[in-house]
Amino acid sequence: MIRTGRRIWNRNASTGAGEGGLKLTDAAVERLKELRRDGGNEEVLLRVRVDAGGCSGFQYRFDLMEGPPGEKDRVFEKDGQKVVVDDVSLAFVEGATVDYVEELIKQSFQVVDNPNAETGCGCGSSFAAR
Repeated sequence: MIRTGRRIWNRNASTGAGEGGLKLTDAAVERLKELRRDGGNEEVLLRVRVDAGGCSGFQYRFDLMEGPPGEKDRVFEKDGQKVVVDDVSLAFVEGATVDYVEELIKQSFQVVDNPNAETGCGCGSSFAAR
């Protein structure tokens, strides 16, 4: 783990999808396990998508979903925990890492180390695409 300011970044990431997919840190995997356990639903998945907006042009969105992924979704898995990304959003996050970050004022999933982002905002929720 790397501590920068008040953030703790966990760089132990991997993906079951091979190179160029979406990687998951150990912290993201552990948080998904907690959410599944606490909610009593083993079918919960994390959906990552990119929407237009935010202070830098595009913004990351995270939703918990139940049920099977759609036909145009890609599923990335680590230690049995799954993250779903649609084809359009994948073009913006391919090769990036999904992390779970705990700060003094918030706890959230975040996309880090995104090779498709030229710049990002200070809060980490929006970015400008390359």
